[in-house]
Amino acid sequence: MLIWINGAYGAGKTTIAEILQSKIEHSYLYDPENIGDFLRQNLPKEIQKGDFQDYYEWRAWNVHVLKKIDEEYDGDIIAPMTLYKQPAYDEIFIGLKEAKIELHHFQLEVSKETILNRLKERPPEIIRWGAERVDQIIEAFQEVPLEEKINNESRTPEEVAQIILNRVNK
Repeated sequence: MLIWINGAYGAGKTTIAEILQSKIEHSYLYDPENIGDFLRQNLPKEIQKGDFQDYYEWRAWNVHVLKKIDEEYDGDIIAPMTLYKQPAYDEIFIGLKEAKIELHHFQLEVSKETILNRLKERPPEIIRWGAERVDQIIEAFQEVPLEEKINNESRTPEEVAQIILNRVNK
């Protein structure tokens, strides 16, 4: 099973993913950004894109790696990652479904104000990057089905993790 925790930067994805990993025996915390970091470190600046989601390779390789983990690892996968561009969202989730991976997607919802406040705790380049995209991300998340959304504005990370565990029956 794959639990994909989506949300804007600062929505609490990583914190909640770490709590889930501590509560789900035989679980693995997978970071899709690592493939993006690989691309950033190994491509000439002139051909780099501003967002991992714009790379075909990032989308395809994440599906491939998640499929490998799902097939060879006897446990559950937890992936915290902001996925907001519709083509990337579709391509990754369709690829995961075609790979017959049991996918549970959760969208953490927080206000723009909360996002911007939480971003202040990050390195300057992340603050700038996230702040520049916050409106686009919030708008894109309006398309996510209501049953996949979890309000993370006034709940503790432990409460949100428990909601996810209840929804996936763990």
